[in-house]
Parts: sequence; structure tokens; C-alpha cells
Amino acid sequence: MRPCIAVIIPTKGRPLELANLLATLELQTRRPDKIIISASEPSDIPEMIDLNDRVQVVLGSPGLPAQRNRAWAPIKGTVDTTIFFDDDFIPSRFWIERAHAFLAAHPSVVCLTGRVIIDGVRLTGLDLAEGPSCVKDADLSAKPFSATDCVILDNEPPYGCNMAIRGGILDHLTFDERLVLYGWLEDRDFGIRASAAGRIVWTDALWGVHLGTKQGRQSELRFGYSQVVNPWYLMKKGVLTPYQAGHNIFRGLVGNAIGSVFPNLILNPRADRPGRLKGNLIGMKDILLGSWAPEKVIHL
Repeated sequence: MRPCIAVIIPTKGRPLELANLLATLELQTRRPDKIIISASEPSDIPEMIDLNDRVQVVLGSPGLPAQRNRAWAPIKGTVDTTIFFDDDFIPSRFWIERAHAFLAAHPSVVCLTGRVIIDGVRLTGLDLAEGPSCVKDADLSAKPFSATDCVILDNEPPYGCNMAIRGGILDHLTFDERLVLYGWLEDRDFGIRASAAGRIVWTDALWGVHLGTKQGRQSELRFGYSQVVNPWYLMKKGVLTPYQAGHNIFRGLVGNAIGSVFPNLILNPRADRPGRLKGNLIGMKDILLGSWAPEKVIHL
């Protein structure tokens, strides 16, 4: 039997982006054996999708970590490689084939992530047509693949929009569902915990474009709260050092403060920096009062 490769796609409120990603997966040089779409309601799913034994949908409460876990749990122990793509990520057509080959060539690697050519999250978001064009250009200029002749950076936490996990070794882990909604830093949390079982790496052998679609994301106020409280929670949990948590919190606060006054000096000038800053300050107040909790963001 051929090795089994599964792709998991958490999605909410982006049926067009999801349909685009599914079409891209059909053009992969190695198509996945399973595609599991983890949605929160039927309207998340494009009507034209042909659901079958290979392409399945699971429904449940929204929240990125919860949606990842819901799709991953039933296939643990049954697949060799599990790949997570965001619904607004456009992978290279070589992505799946190369990721599986890379894991086979590097048995010490348990989790890997690829190069993001353009990240719309850090900008103003990309149009649905821009991503495939950029990826196609990169594919056409790609050098022949070698799992040993490529750039590899160790101890690089995965970027959740595109990551591959070796089957079996990490089946005991789950994504932390206390990091609700968008799950700020949930991928870093997972990667750091995964590093106890083996190497976590970044490689330029894989690439793609993250559209950074704004539809379906949480409010900027909620995001600002998570920018402060989630690092604090991960420090208390023992995943981040005090320096790492403080760095994350300080960077968010300073960026949002500057962006509120001088929006053109900061990347992604369309972001609601005052809204994020307000969320930051609410988070700081909760920490000072001892009333903080990642889950409180739901009520903002």
C-alpha cells in the first residue's frame, strides 16, 4: 500500500478561498489520500464540492485549535503524514510530494513548515487571483528537489498556515483549545511542545502564498486582547520564557501604539490599530488584576 497522506483544512466563512485551495490540491504532483475540512457550519462549505470517502467534512464549534483537533483525532495512527493548510493558503504544486519526501529523508524531523513567499496577513491581504499567480511563477523557476540540498533551519516553530507532521510520533499532542477563536500563537505553542519528540524545522524546499483574507477573522479588539493574554498564558504554562512572552507583548503594544498615531509607518496600514491597542490595554488590565484568561476574548 502507498503511504497515506492527509490534508486538514480548518475553515470558517471563506467558501471561495476553500474552493480555490481544494482546486489547487487536485493539481499537486502527489495528491493527498484524505482531505478533511473542519468547518463550523454548512455555509462554510462551497456547494460544488464533491464529498466522498476521500474528501470529508467535520462540523463543530468554531475556533482554530478546536477545529484542528476535531479533524486530526480520528486519523491519528492511520496516516504517515498529516498536513495542515489554512483555507487561504496557496501551496506550491510540489508541496505535498516534497513534504512527504523530506520527512522520509530526515527521520529525526517531526514537524516542518515551508517558506511563505508573500504573507497577506502582514500586509493588507491579497486578492484571490494574486496568490496562484505568485506560486506559479515560483514553481516554474524551482530547482530540482533534493531533501539534503536545501536550506533547513532548526528549532523554527511552524507557521500554522502550512505545516506537516510526521504520523505516530506526535499523536499524543493536541492543539491547545484554551487559545480560542483565531488561536493566536497556537502554532508556536504546538511546535515548541513537539520539539520534545524531535526536530522542528523550516525549509525553503516548500513554499506558498498566504492570502491573509480578512473575512472570517476575529475583531481587532479581540485580536489585541489575545496579543497580550495568550503569551502570558503560554509563559505561565511553561512553553514560553518570560523574555519570549514579554517580547511578544511589547512588540504588539508598541506596534499598535505607533500604528494608531502614524498608521503609514507600520505594515498593514489598514489594520484597526486603535482597536488592537484597546484590546492590548484590556489584556494588561486583566493581568494586573489577576482576572486574565485566554477564553475571556470571546466576551469582548
